[in-house]
Amino acid sequence: MKYTIILLLLLITVSGYCSGLQARVLGYQLNEADSLMIWNKLDIQCDARINDLLRQQADQNKKNSSMSGFRLQIYFGSGENAHKQAIRIKTEFLSSYPDVKTYLLFKSPDFIVRIGNFRTKSEALKMQKSLLFKFPNAFIVADEIALPELLNLTTNN
Repeated sequence: MKYTIILLLLLITVSGYCSGLQARVLGYQLNEADSLMIWNKLDIQCDARINDLLRQQADQNKKNSSMSGFRLQIYFGSGENAHKQAIRIKTEFLSSYPDVKTYLLFKSPDFIVRIGNFRTKSEALKMQKSLLFKFPNAFIVADEIALPELLNLTTNN
């Protein structure tokens, strides 16, 4: 009986403390440029510090325009004619695959041509297999890739 009363008092104290920490949040007011307006439709019960962390994370994500992913490296060379060779390889690739992003990099003393913005290694592997005859030395490298463009699928009623 004594333990039951102590446990009951402890539960009442803890529940009162927890309800004092919770704040009723009706969502952030986002800019019109934000495509996901889900925040305006949510009714979330949580600590106000969590909302601050969520806002900080969203701001950080807006600043960072890249993510970890993969690219295919189709040329790597140095020397007198390396720059011309890299441009030739890039142009040759773009003539066959105009929709695939191509990057010409210079990391002293080498010129590098990389292609694509693949989120998974399997996507990069598919492209590598399709390039096997034209670029047999192509290989997959981990790289920071551009974020994919989001489609705005909202409808105006």
